[in-house]
Amino acid sequence: MAWESKPVYKGKVTIGTDLVLGMGVWSWSGFSREMIEDLEFFDDYDDYVAGLVRCGKVTFSGQYKKDDSRGQTYLISCMLNGTELTSIRFWVDASSYYIPNSTSSTAAIGGLPANTPVGHVKVESVDINYSGLGALGDISFVVQLCKAPLRFT
Repeated sequence: MAWESKPVYKGKVTIGTDLVLGMGVWSWSGFSREMIEDLEFFDDYDDYVAGLVRCGKVTFSGQYKKDDSRGQTYLISCMLNGTELTSIRFWVDASSYYIPNSTSSTAAIGGLPANTPVGHVKVESVDINYSGLGALGDISFVVQLCKAPLRFT
């Protein structure tokens, strides 16, 4: 794959090869490093020690499909049971997606540095909203990335 930016075209969410029905919008909050103050008496300037990396969260939403047993219902079950997911994919187009880092020795384009820990996600919340008579219900999920940021494939 070339080193270009990719516009999102027909974004979707899958778990393995199973499409999570109704999902078309997703966003990743990105990742950040915690900075811990490292001050001593009589310091004139502040200083910080690099702390933990926070891997961020992914929010995705769409229309509620109550019979989507391999997608939406499965994600709800994962939230209730605290299940770790490694096979969830957030698609940018028909051939490119973000996925939790599934290998500890990745250094490819868009991959993580060698020896980065294997990552997973946990479903943090589910919100189902029926807004009015005759309207389809909306659903949104928030997943917490754990141990490593997403990897682009």
